[in-house]
Amino acid sequence: MLTNRIPRSEYERRWSRVQDLAKQNNVEAIIVWGKGGGTVDMASDLIYLANYCPVFPYLPDVPGHFSGLSHAAVIIPVNGEPVLVTDNPGVRRDIVPVEDIRSAHGFVPDTVIETLQDMGLGNSRLGQVAGPWTSSGVLRRFTELATGIQLVDMDLAIESLKIHKTELEFELLREAADVGSAAMEALMKTASVAGNTEADAVAAAYEVAVRRGGLIMDIPSSSGPFTGLYTSGMAPNWTTRKLQLGDIFHADMSGAAAEGYTWDISRTVPVGGKWNAKHAEIYDGAIAAVETGIAACRPGIVAGDLFDVVANALKVRDIFVGFPVHGHSFGIGWEAPWVVPGGKAVIEAGMAMAIEVIAGHENGTQVRFEQNFLVHQDRNELISLCPPRL
Repeated sequence: MLTNRIPRSEYERRWSRVQDLAKQNNVEAIIVWGKGGGTVDMASDLIYLANYCPVFPYLPDVPGHFSGLSHAAVIIPVNGEPVLVTDNPGVRRDIVPVEDIRSAHGFVPDTVIETLQDMGLGNSRLGQVAGPWTSSGVLRRFTELATGIQLVDMDLAIESLKIHKTELEFELLREAADVGSAAMEALMKTASVAGNTEADAVAAAYEVAVRRGGLIMDIPSSSGPFTGLYTSGMAPNWTTRKLQLGDIFHADMSGAAAEGYTWDISRTVPVGGKWNAKHAEIYDGAIAAVETGIAACRPGIVAGDLFDVVANALKVRDIFVGFPVHGHSFGIGWEAPWVVPGGKAVIEAGMAMAIEVIAGHENGTQVRFEQNFLVHQDRNELISLCPPRL
C-alpha cells in the first residue's frame, strides 16, 4: 500500500542521484516510465521516484481516442524539479511527492512530449528508462513524436540506484516480509488439510495479505501429480484441484505491502501433515541448500560463486536442480544481482536478497523453498519468518 511514510527528503535524495546519473551520461534529463494493469513489479522505478503507480488496467491504444492508458512517466531534469505525467487526473497529492503533476487526459506519450517541450527539452539528448516498463505501442508512438530528441537507452539506470537500501527501506522490507510470512503460513495450514483445494490455500493467503494492506502479485502452485511443474494452472496459476492425503503442495508467493516493498517466499507442505520418506529427503535437501546459500551470502561473494554453493549443496544429496536460478535481490520489485551460473555481480552490504531452490527428481516430484534476508556488513538478517515446515 502506497502512503506518505517515506519523507520528501528521501525522494529529493533519490532525484539528486538520478541527476548525477544524467550528468555522468551526458543527458539533460532522464524519463522513467511505469506501467499499471498489474502490480508494483511493472512500475517499480516509477514508484521508487514518484510514489505513483498507474491506476488503469492495461488497454490497447485506440487511435483518435486514447494512447498509453495504464502508463505514466516521471521526467527528472539535470537542473530543476521533476515532472510527473499521469494517465489519470485523480492523483493523491498527499502521497505523491512530485509537485508538478500533469494529467494526460487520454494521451500519455503526447503529453510527455508536450511536457518536454514546456521544460525546454524538446531538442535535447535525454536518457530513457522504458524497455521493461512500457508496451511497444506506447513506446513506438512516443518515439515517433520525439522528433529532434536524441534518446539514450538507460533501462537499468534506476535499478543501479535501488540495489543498496537505506535503513528506512530495510524497515519497510521487514514489514512487508511480516505480511508475506503470515500469508504464507495461512496458505501452508490450509494446504495441509485433505479435501481443501489449491484455490482454498491461495484464498487463505489473500485473506491475510489484503486485510493487512498488502497485495499478492502471484502464487504459482502445484500439487499431487503436477508437482514437477512450476504451476499446475494458468490464468490463474493455481487450480481448484482437491488436495489428497499423500500429496505434496508447493507455492511460490510474491507480494508487496509497506510502500510497495516486496516479499518472495516459497514453501512446500505435505497434505495431511506427514511427510513420506522420499518427499522429506528432497525437502530437507532444499532447506539445507538454501540455508547454506544464506550463510555464504556475505559481502564480497560473487553471484556465480553463490549459485555454485547452493547447487553443490543439492548435488551432494543427488537432488536435481529444477530451475537454474538460485536467488536475486529485491526491493520494489525484483532486482540484480541474480544468483545465476557465472554471474559477475558482487554481493554487498545493504542489499536485500532471496535465496531459492526448485529441486527434486528429474521428470518427477519437485519441491520449492525460498527465504528472504537483509545483508549487513557483519551478518545476515532473516526476515521471512514463517516456519519452513508446519
